[in-house]
Amino acid sequence: MTTNEQSRLREATKHTAVIGTVVQMWEKLAWDIDVFEDIQRSYPNEKQPLAYAAINICIAAESLRDWVIEAIRSLAPAGSEPSKDNVRDQLALQIPQLNMCTAIANTAKHHNFKEGRWVGGRVELGWEEGDEDIPSGFALYHVDNDGQSMTLAFSSFRALKEAWWNALVAEGLAAGRMPTPEWMQNKLAGFSGQS
Repeated sequence: MTTNEQSRLREATKHTAVIGTVVQMWEKLAWDIDVFEDIQRSYPNEKQPLAYAAINICIAAESLRDWVIEAIRSLAPAGSEPSKDNVRDQLALQIPQLNMCTAIANTAKHHNFKEGRWVGGRVELGWEEGDEDIPSGFALYHVDNDGQSMTLAFSSFRALKEAWWNALVAEGLAAGRMPTPEWMQNKLAGFSGQS
């Protein structure tokens, strides 16, 4: 890690306490996805927490995008930094859910609806009747292309986490297979220790 990177890590953690790298921001995204999944499983009758958690995932994905743009630009030789728009475009190709997350995050943050690059996209929250395998509860869907494609948010967000990891590896900002963050390891260890 260069002196400049170490300095940026220290500066970022002044406001985040634990997030100073793109991998740590990815771990935050993974946390938000885990919270959404827990709400979907544990509180199926609660629509607001489910929707709030989904918005948080999109804001985290948007934040990670900003961190990655800055990291990629800072790694380029001086004078040959790619434009922010070029990096955004490349990331959107690598992460199919990114335009959706950008539209949702910007609407939530700025109270200003703009489709942006998620043209015709929307979310739908509806009651799903259960059966002997799945309890009844609210389900959140991502609808693309003016209703042509409808995906359960639970699935979209799992794919988002994996796509982000693959993009970090492709950009040289991470290495190896998608890890299990320390907080998840601790959570799983706690569950396995219960009787």
